[in-house]
Amino acid sequence: MVGIHVAQKLAAKYGGNPEKDPLKVPEVGWSVLIGVILGARLAFVLVNWKHFSQHPLSILAIWEGGLVMYGGLILALTLGIRKARSQGMNVLATSDYMLTAGFLGQAIGRLGCLAVGDDYGAPTNLPWAITFPDPLPMGSAFAPELAGVAVHPTQPYMTLKALALFFLGLWLLKNKRFHGQVTLVLFGGYAILRSVVEMFRGDDAARDGIFKAGLSPAEVGERLRDLNMVDLYGRFIDIQAFRDALHNGAEGLRPDLLMSTSQMVAGVCLLITVVLYFRLSKRPDLKV
Repeated sequence: MVGIHVAQKLAAKYGGNPEKDPLKVPEVGWSVLIGVILGARLAFVLVNWKHFSQHPLSILAIWEGGLVMYGGLILALTLGIRKARSQGMNVLATSDYMLTAGFLGQAIGRLGCLAVGDDYGAPTNLPWAITFPDPLPMGSAFAPELAGVAVHPTQPYMTLKALALFFLGLWLLKNKRFHGQVTLVLFGGYAILRSVVEMFRGDDAARDGIFKAGLSPAEVGERLRDLNMVDLYGRFIDIQAFRDALHNGAEGLRPDLLMSTSQMVAGVCLLITVVLYFRLSKRPDLKV
């Protein structure tokens, strides 16, 4: 809602038709919303296909959680651009200011991740670390074994990331040289900043990707069983011993990714963004 409101304000300044475009923004916004939800869910299903191939009906259980931002961003852009074209709007100019406003919306939305404990960070001793309560509230997505343990505040990191992209977008809208420039810079910027935040995440087992040698979920689980911290089913039987070991700097007790799926997707997206940037920048019909 905040993103759409701001997009209408930006449309009055940077839209192809400053009088009519603000009235069309909510229509485009509905397509963006549908794209965000469907794309994010589809990406989550693909990343976790091993599970969903065995439980196909759970694909529809979106209320149980499971959304991937990259999928939402890509499909939202696709459906939003299609709707803007059908509304007779300047497609790339519309994408520029709507994506800018969208990152402000995402900055607010990430507060929900913090509230539920999703996308949590890895243990750390940094002074700005945060701790989640022990015991955790019912329905929390945070790892129970890390309750009370200081971790990176990755959710606020992602809020700051989105805010940085929003303000960058505002600056670019005033100084862009061609339509589509803002969209491509923000898309590439998201890929880079998201990859950086991924380095501080602690939910490696849930994200999947390429794990470091000896630190895959299965290998870490076997190590924890040898230490009598978990049972044969991976359920913790001595959480306090696990927390004490983490506090004392013990290594190899948590799965650790060498490269997450999101970082791999970021690399592909960044490459595509660079290619498109140079191609669009050469087109005289897109010059501002």
